[in-house]
Amino acid sequence: MQIPKDSYFMNNPIVAARQKLAAESAQTPGFVEMLAKGVSNVSEMQMSSRDQIDDLLSGKEINSAEVMTGIQKADMSFRLLVQIRNKLMKAFEELNSIRV
Repeated sequence: MQIPKDSYFMNNPIVAARQKLAAESAQTPGFVEMLAKGVSNVSEMQMSSRDQIDDLLSGKEINSAEVMTGIQKADMSFRLLVQIRNKLMKAFEELNSIRV
């Protein structure tokens, strides 16, 4: 009696686990995508704060406290991005210094 290949692969728990893991990893963004999204968010925050400053200086009705809060948020996110970059560069340098 011959076992159909499809039923073997369908009932095999290892194959099912690998398929589930592959499906989950396809839905989860990778490191590059997450980093690019973070850089994009920081850029958007800086542009938004720049627009708020322009609106304040041009005399539009905008709360100065909101402008200051936006500036501080943009500054904090940029500083965090710089720290992440520094950590990545340090890790890269450590990996390059490893002798094989």
